Amino acid sequence: MPLISLALPTPDGQKMLSSRHAETVAAVSDALQTTLHNPSRLQGWQTQYAFEAVVVALGSVRMIKTEDSGLYYFDDAGGELHPPDFRVILGDGAQLLVEVKNVAPLKSGLEAKVRAKDMASAQAYAQATGGRLLYALFWSRRGMWTLVDPSVFSLAGSQQRLSFVDALKANEMYLLGDAMLATESPLTFSVIMDREKERVVEQLQDGETRAFTIGRVELLSAGRVITNPDEKNLAWFLMLHGDWPQAEEPEFDGQGRLVKIDFISAPEAPDEDAVRQIADQGLAFFGSLSKLYTLRFLDATTTDEGDIRALREEPEPALLAQLVPDDYWERTDHVLRIWRFRQHPAVPAPASAPPQD
Repeated sequence: MPLISLALPTPDGQKMLSSRHAETVAAVSDALQTTLHNPSRLQGWQTQYAFEAVVVALGSVRMIKTEDSGLYYFDDAGGELHPPDFRVILGDGAQLLVEVKNVAPLKSGLEAKVRAKDMASAQAYAQATGGRLLYALFWSRRGMWTLVDPSVFSLAGSQQRLSFVDALKANEMYLLGDAMLATESPLTFSVIMDREKERVVEQLQDGETRAFTIGRVELLSAGRVITNPDEKNLAWFLMLHGDWPQAEEPEFDGQGRLVKIDFISAPEAPDEDAVRQIADQGLAFFGSLSKLYTLRFLDATTTDEGDIRALREEPEPALLAQLVPDDYWERTDHVLRIWRFRQHPAVPAPASAPPQD
């Protein structure tokens, strides 16, 4: 009903609301048609829902709710007030007001831009309602999130601007439970054939066609077979939604018969120095939990050609926390060895920020 009341024009005469069904459908249809043919608006909504899904999947906050829905009235004598997209309640009770922005790549580089008057009105709203204002910036080219305080932006004319590098330095996604994951390389999904069930199905002039039956599959970390169910789930999630490049490598016996097919995920190394560095440190970064889940979210809501087919997917609460629980490191017999890094901002947090752990 709130949607209908906003969509309908002012009534003409004494016509009852119950008699305005056709008019209501037409008004909503026109508004929907306008939005569905506006790609930038759709992308903005998809990014907003992606942030909500990431926060729910990280499972570290008490609550997240949409803040900018519905009508509100205020005394404008002190200036404009504008509600950010979300209110987030942290585990310690601290309240965040989060404005979500999609940062599209530009020829001049990666830079977030917010109109100075919009930031001022959002800060005024935060001061009036209680809560610390933060900006959740989704850098679409890199598929990464940063959560930053308005104080790290720089005023340039009528805009507040922030570079990608400076956003990384000031990133506070750890407040929402985000962390960087690393593991040993490579991760391998191995499909092993049942040699006893291989058979010829067609003879050709230059060869033959054979039918194969899969005997078993294995997940491996750095060449070691993973047997623990929790580790299997985590490895499978990393392979499906991580951004390590994948390669397919078949293996044949001496008679040219297929033994197995390995699907290998390994970090991209631009040169020999990078290869040596990964080997020396014994681990390679997979990216942040928020990035992994966002890639999963985009897979579910975007076509293979990159077009939007849905704005949201219902998130599974605490999915990422369940994949890598806090007691994961209490065991010492892991085959899938995981490192978790929590990034804290390199710049001092403002006085209103909650203390860092």
